[in-house]
Amino acid sequence: MRINAGDYKFRRIVLPEDIRPTTEKVREAICSMVMANIPEANVLDLFAGSGVMGLELLSRGAKHCWFNDSFRRHVSIVKENVENCCAQEKATLTTKDFRKCLDSLHETMDLIILDPPYRSGYYEEAIEKIAELELLNREGIIVAEHLYEIPLPEEIADFKRIKEKKYGTIGVDLYIRG
Repeated sequence: MRINAGDYKFRRIVLPEDIRPTTEKVREAICSMVMANIPEANVLDLFAGSGVMGLELLSRGAKHCWFNDSFRRHVSIVKENVENCCAQEKATLTTKDFRKCLDSLHETMDLIILDPPYRSGYYEEAIEKIAELELLNREGIIVAEHLYEIPLPEEIADFKRIKEKKYGTIGVDLYIRG
């Protein structure tokens, strides 16, 4: 797998064996949907896996990305991928449960990427916590990648869905403050 566009275009991404990475087609679609929010953005890739989504956004002009995953082996792969892209100064890596990660943030975000294990049920809990802690900037966007067959609610906490797209079996929903 490689980065699609931007400063890190064609850089190789190492993948953990036990994850399902965001496909090139879906990454390109997400970047197109949030393009206006990318330049100089603070990004949170909450369930980072390989870090490919956060790196794609950094490659296209995001200012900083906080990569979090609860599995140390995933974060070590994210670290390798960040180093391969020479993005160390733009990256913060943490190995925490997503709730503890959200509790520990001292910055507000312009983009938050939610791509947990699809059947985990973490989407609503994460969005509710983001609302409670006021972690998303006023014009910010939450991007939730999920199985299309398991739809997400139109409204969660203070956020409402503004876009819902289908890419094969994958759904991508965008949420903003309601």
